[in-house]
Amino acid sequence: MKDIVVIGGGLMGSSTAWHLSNQGENVLLIEQQDSVYTFGSSFGEARISRSLGPENDIFSYLHNRTVSETEKLIDFLNEKESANNHQMDDIYSTSPVSYIYYRSFQNTVNNLVKNQSDPFEYAASAEEVSMKFGMSVPDSALVLREFKQYSGTLNPKELIKKLHKGIEYHGNEIRYNHEVTGLKKKEGLYEIQITNTKNRETQTILSKKVVSAAGPYTGKLLKDIAPEFDELISPKRVFLVFMKIDPEKYKSLTNNQKQKIREFYPVADFTSDLMYSMIEKEDSDGVPIIKIGGHLIREEIQSLDQVWQKELNEDEKSWGIRATLNYLQQLNIPVQNEDLQYVDGYSCVYSLTTSEVPFVTNILDDQNQPDPNFIVLGGMSGVGAKGTMTYGLIGANLLLQQEEETTIYQQTKAALGSDRLLKQNSAYNPASAKLNNQTTSWFVRDK
Repeated sequence: MKDIVVIGGGLMGSSTAWHLSNQGENVLLIEQQDSVYTFGSSFGEARISRSLGPENDIFSYLHNRTVSETEKLIDFLNEKESANNHQMDDIYSTSPVSYIYYRSFQNTVNNLVKNQSDPFEYAASAEEVSMKFGMSVPDSALVLREFKQYSGTLNPKELIKKLHKGIEYHGNEIRYNHEVTGLKKKEGLYEIQITNTKNRETQTILSKKVVSAAGPYTGKLLKDIAPEFDELISPKRVFLVFMKIDPEKYKSLTNNQKQKIREFYPVADFTSDLMYSMIEKEDSDGVPIIKIGGHLIREEIQSLDQVWQKELNEDEKSWGIRATLNYLQQLNIPVQNEDLQYVDGYSCVYSLTTSEVPFVTNILDDQNQPDPNFIVLGGMSGVGAKGTMTYGLIGANLLLQQEEETTIYQQTKAALGSDRLLKQNSAYNPASAKLNNQTTSWFVRDK
């Protein structure tokens, strides 16, 4: 018999398991991969980490609270090891975040700069963009740049590693290479069938409480106890392209040009594809490996188990090179198409909700009431990483029936929570839609 089982050892499951462990709970964390990830939504070494949002924006809160909760994790690990082996810079790479908007987004930008507490610079015309930032952008472009500690990129690989270390320091178990192949409710307990992915041995365990953080597998996992999630969360394939400037060409750039490349990533360009790009890491010669994707370029999935291995086609590779070249030329970096080298690419999956606002919620029981013993974190819609520690905190608090009274915490909890499930066969409660549109439209699209 287990007190709490957390299914999924990626960012969301690991964060929730850490918060539960840190509050003295006995937790078993189950992860189908090994301790080193090779695929999945939490795979990789860089996600955009950003704070800038309109007043009372829940996604700004998710980021900023995540930073403070990560600092607590770092302090805990250093206390345990007494050697200051852990630093925030292991997880965060601070760099200005650039946002390229267009005239059609003027209202969005106005809401962003109004009463803005985060440090930023704004250029409202192509001429001003050139003068302030040394960029050559279209006449319709507006550029915002965010300057804040721990805004830039977040490293999922390092954060997961530290979360797992913290969970284990609390005496809790992480069971790698185990997949949940069955989940049912039986006489008030949860019956969980788990299969060893290496030898296919199967066992069944009972748990009083469960957290599901299974990403795109959520619908399949919950088919017997909360089948509505198969419609509430829709997995879609997205692709990521990795490239670099030819090493000889990069070597010929001036130091100022090299520095400019580093200072102008990450970037979000609000074209119809909603391009986002960042520096993932450097190669052995110190040349930046640039990652790029389109937030709104999505594809139906035929096989969820096989999508991770799907290779990029030539059109997808060309899109990545073309979009990267366009941005580098806007930075006035003297590169041409032939100067960019394709390094790698892989398929990823967005778990999408109708409103593109994630779920951190109780499931509903047979009486259509929130089940206090089962929590779902899902539907991260490609915006989950920067709020990892806050999603996990809210999930842990829901399971332990604990509250925080601050207004922004309550607003965030409500926007993510079970009220959206109370109307059957609907992805979100219409009463929440107004809040959802107000808090997220500036990022997803200008509605």
